Amino acid sequence: MQKVVYSISKVNKDEKLKGVGYLIEGNLLIPSTSQKGNAYIRVFEDVAEKCKPVKDSNSEFKGYVTIAYENVNVYNKEKNRYDTLDYIETTYHIWYKFID
Repeated sequence: MQKVVYSISKVNKDEKLKGVGYLIEGNLLIPSTSQKGNAYIRVFEDVAEKCKPVKDSNSEFKGYVTIAYENVNVYNKEKNRYDTLDYIETTYHIWYKFID
């Protein structure tokens, strides 16, 4: 388990998640809070494999990770109901640096 500072953003979005997380077995684990205020751990898989070292640094890494979601409920405003999408892919830009 390695402690890291991270910055995560969806591709083509300005919003970023920043903070301290852990790299465990190649996966980035970060603390998160749901809209209802419940704490949970968010996992970005295979980050160590997909992120490459930043030039002139051996402790900073960056890259892109695509995550697939299945059976996602999405609110349809026109029909005033929730629809289920079978499959969605989202790409994130991830930067992290080892600390300690």
